[in-house]
Amino acid sequence: MLKVNFNENHSIAILEPDGELSESDFITAARIIDPYIKKSGNLTGLIIYTKDFPGWDSFSALLKHMSFVKEHHKKIAHVAFVTDSFLGEIAEHVASHFIKAKIKNYDFNDLENAKKWIANDSYITHGLLFGVERINESLFLKFKAIGTLTHEDYERINPIIDLALTGIKEPKIDVLVDISELDGWDLEAAWDDLKLGLKYGNSFNKIAIYGEKSWVKFATKISSWFINGEVKQFKTLGEAISWIKP
Repeated sequence: MLKVNFNENHSIAILEPDGELSESDFITAARIIDPYIKKSGNLTGLIIYTKDFPGWDSFSALLKHMSFVKEHHKKIAHVAFVTDSFLGEIAEHVASHFIKAKIKNYDFNDLENAKKWIANDSYITHGLLFGVERINESLFLKFKAIGTLTHEDYERINPIIDLALTGIKEPKIDVLVDISELDGWDLEAAWDDLKLGLKYGNSFNKIAIYGEKSWVKFATKISSWFINGEVKQFKTLGEAISWIKP
């Protein structure tokens, strides 16, 4: 049996296994959690609360558990394992490579601390903060990339760029990119980034990159194959702005 407690005010779901988990347990959990995610877009936190992890009653239950994780992990910001089982420690160090949520392990008696961590650790896990300024035939774009970018992040900005370019026959685009909080891209988002360069490459005039990442020089060289404009990296945001908007 899997007991599901849901706190809508704090957007936290607490899953409490009681005995071996069954396939129906995860169906029940999804029925409780999914309507909230559909309404709000995500879940702030998920807590797995069990003293000793009981395991699964069948192979199909294990498959259903894996399916549940696959369908929900992109929409959950934090996962806390509150347990004395070895599961929590393994999850904190291993599962983070496979799911997007921020993961933390707590002892079984630390449930309240787990709740506080989720409630207080409010931040944007990933995304593209975006601004656009159009002056005649020119466009100035501002991006701030946070965390690991996803396909959904690019899906949000493409229509905005297309709309801003409406009616411009030969646009000139200057771009300021803040990558100081960027961790990277998932595979599909990396492909989206490449397609973005291919789509607008001939229109780019200047691209100023703020943020010290070891891979920027390599990425700049690769981008030069697809972008006609000048690309420069800067150590300070002020220098980047001064160069792109003298």
